[in-house]
Amino acid sequence: MKILKFGGSSVGNPDRIENVIKILKSYKNERIAVVFSAFQTVTDNLIKLGDLAKMSDESYLSLLEDVKEKHLNTINKLIPKLKTKKAVQYVNSLFDDLEGMLKGVYLLRELTPRTLDYLTSFGERLSCFIISEALNARHIKSEYVKASELVKTDSNFTYAKVNFDKTNKNIRKYFKTHKDKMQIITGFISSNDDGEITTLGRGGSDYTASIFGAALKVDEIQIWTDVDGILTADPRKVSDSYPLKAVTYEEAMELSHFGAKVIHPPTMLPALKSKIKIRIKNTFNPEYPGTVIIKRDKTVKFNLKGISSIDDIALLTIKGGGMVGVTGIASRLFTVLASLDINIILITQSSSEHSICLAILPKHTKEAKRIIEKEFKIEISEGKINEVNVEDNLSIIAIVGEDLRQTSGITGRVFESLGEAKININAIAHGSSQLNVSLVVSKNDLVESLNVLHKSLFLKGKRKVNLFVVGTGIVGGALMNIIDEQLSSFKEKQNIDFKLIGLADINKMIIKKEGIGFADWKRKLSRSRKKSDTKEFVSAIIELNLSNSILVDATASSALVKEYINILENGISIVTPNKVANSSKTLFYKGIRGAALKGKSEFRYETNVGAALPIIDSLKDLMKNGDEISKIEGVFSGTLSYIFNSLKEGKNFSDVVKVAKKKGFTEPDPRDDLSGLDIARKLLILIRETGVEIELEEIEVESLVPKKLQNVKEVDKFMEKLKEYDSEFEAMRERAEKNNKVLAYIAKYENGIATVKVEAVDIGHPCSSLTGTENIVAFNSKYYSDIPLTIKGPGAGPEITASGVLSDILKIVNSKGK
Repeated sequence: MKILKFGGSSVGNPDRIENVIKILKSYKNERIAVVFSAFQTVTDNLIKLGDLAKMSDESYLSLLEDVKEKHLNTINKLIPKLKTKKAVQYVNSLFDDLEGMLKGVYLLRELTPRTLDYLTSFGERLSCFIISEALNARHIKSEYVKASELVKTDSNFTYAKVNFDKTNKNIRKYFKTHKDKMQIITGFISSNDDGEITTLGRGGSDYTASIFGAALKVDEIQIWTDVDGILTADPRKVSDSYPLKAVTYEEAMELSHFGAKVIHPPTMLPALKSKIKIRIKNTFNPEYPGTVIIKRDKTVKFNLKGISSIDDIALLTIKGGGMVGVTGIASRLFTVLASLDINIILITQSSSEHSICLAILPKHTKEAKRIIEKEFKIEISEGKINEVNVEDNLSIIAIVGEDLRQTSGITGRVFESLGEAKININAIAHGSSQLNVSLVVSKNDLVESLNVLHKSLFLKGKRKVNLFVVGTGIVGGALMNIIDEQLSSFKEKQNIDFKLIGLADINKMIIKKEGIGFADWKRKLSRSRKKSDTKEFVSAIIELNLSNSILVDATASSALVKEYINILENGISIVTPNKVANSSKTLFYKGIRGAALKGKSEFRYETNVGAALPIIDSLKDLMKNGDEISKIEGVFSGTLSYIFNSLKEGKNFSDVVKVAKKKGFTEPDPRDDLSGLDIARKLLILIRETGVEIELEEIEVESLVPKKLQNVKEVDKFMEKLKEYDSEFEAMRERAEKNNKVLAYIAKYENGIATVKVEAVDIGHPCSSLTGTENIVAFNSKYYSDIPLTIKGPGAGPEITASGVLSDILKIVNSKGK
């Protein structure tokens, strides 16, 4: 047998309840009993009703009507009209009782704990009856169970203590005679020996499930929530967190104590004592196995399990030479704080006994400081103890796992990773239970600390890449298609998990922290209502502050380039085929590299020259090895390579340009290619890689666009008039052929002179044997003086360029993973 429990978020509306019913149907071959909380927001509204009535605020009547309407609407959506009578009558009857009770609160202006318990019990009584009727309407035999008739407690209203002897007998007796139907049990509520309603406090519905599970000695208790289980960290703070397969009861309690919200520690105690498994499942992802909470098996090694945090604490430090060797200091300290019910979250004492640090909630700071200084008034006046020092705006991080103390290297990795991130630790404590290492850091550093520690401790070998792509044209689109095709391969073979977080084109943009998805990025971007705004897009990336963020600039414009320095300084790496940045003025060129150093980010641009050919990286390697470049020469344009290779065959220049445009080898306006400016930029980039400071205007460029056609506005008109110049290009070709040479559009740098022009080269020259869109570059250097280092291959095409961009992305990922 199993006990299932569904919380308020699982039954937040009729659609979610339908989903829960589908889950319950899947247990048709098993015996189950199900505990439900009140519908989402109902308990909060019931408490609000009580507060309003207590203040004689008549607005409670309209809120009461809203709450009633919510339940009646749920009945109408879940139960066929002909079968709603019983549920409607029950709901109306309960609301009549509720209205009468609130009227009394309104008149007396009093809301006692006893009355509050009765008031809040309506939520579970309503939800469970409606769900039971909905199940019966679907021919799933079920029975509504008032837990208050079975679970017996003392009269400590709002946080009643369970009488397990009576409760266990009641539960076992009831279930012996109710075996044929699914039992739908009200969570959270119970009763005292006088039959008065009591409640079980925070996590009460989970506690109900644990109580029933332990009494019936079930095989498993399942807590259904809105997450896939207990995660390694809070997903709202650490996007890379992932569900754990299993934790021990003690680990679960430790994580919960330090802020994990999945389950409240006391609710586990009945299950813990009876050694019953508790499984955390996701109502919205029912196929996922979830996290199982089990008793520690000493034969199994348990290490790190999770990182949790208490976001806002204050640190009190009591120190002074008069504390050394004096007995009773700590005892007096704890006694005075206990007298005010101030809970100490963390304590650490120096080995010299010179100081004690305590972490408490900020709301207790003033009182704690006052009463401590009062207790040690004499010692403070005599100078033996200093006044209590208070540090606010702090957070506690707990690293949790069984046998943590015996796991070598954990503490070292914690200090190392936080040190590299320049995050200071205000205090540290190692729990005597060996279950956690606790750190106190500035609240401002909390999120970064959690991400740094999570990456260091849990993602060793796992690499998550958060991508932002600007420009979804032929290169950007091809890149996303390539990644989509290889997603599973990257995960399985390289342990790389790509996540597309942001997209922007000229019109629209979209950013989703949870991810957009590579398969349907076009549809999602087209549906976005957000107008594209470069500065806003960049600000959003920086604000998200996701680890391993990489921005791909697949545009050809300067709009995003202006933001490069800001992006890189904020630790976000950039990969781009866009040549604008590297061909800008030297000051900006250097500024980009300085920003990358400052932000510990990377700027990669292999596809600036030769698409995916390893030209820039090869040149960088030569320079790193101490080589000296004496000459750079080559054909750097796949478009012009194709054009001049076609001219060899005797074709007309205008026809060749037309075909190249049709095949997508040229820009929409072929003059952008024929001007030679793009090739000059590529040559400039290569020259700068050798350490030479040079500007674009220093390169001599021969344009292939006839002067009379440079100012023709319409592209089609330009293409038509280009035919008039075919004879000039044919004459050039014939002259070269007569001299046993071929034409090539060559970029060259030698002896401080940079040129881009048409040259007639000998047959056998490296640039004479190119075919199609091939590029070639030759480096002459100190090490390659006689025979140049030559790199040759396809230098154009969206898929080829996109593969080069992907290669740069992977280089960043692999360098970060070292």
